[in-house]
Amino acid sequence: MAAYPPDRLRGKAACLVQIEEAVKDGIASEDLLQAVQAYATDSAGFTRSKVCFSDNWFQSRRWQTYVEKQAEDREKAAALEADHHARLACWISDRSPMCKHITAKQIDGLLASKLVTQAQIQAAGLRS
Repeated sequence: MAAYPPDRLRGKAACLVQIEEAVKDGIASEDLLQAVQAYATDSAGFTRSKVCFSDNWFQSRRWQTYVEKQAEDREKAAALEADHHARLACWISDRSPMCKHITAKQIDGLLASKLVTQAQIQAAGLRS
């Protein structure tokens, strides 16, 4: 609630009930907080009368759009990371000259995900 635009806070008890319901439905409290922060940022330039009161915002589940966008963004980031790791693993298995650009943290991630073995790392001239 602290992240919500202060002049549009209303019905704290009703908001807390709605937040509790959302958490019971499986929404992480951190996701709700990020949704509120995103709404506060999005509505910062609005005329105050255009910013939804907090009790209405939670009651009408307007936060849900923000939570869904966060989930989509996380999925996209995970897919990009997986693709990046696959490319790094390909460099290592091919013993590409590009291996010299792979960091120790990336090597640890590749080993943890079991995309490469310690032997492949060493064969490519890298250290973990």
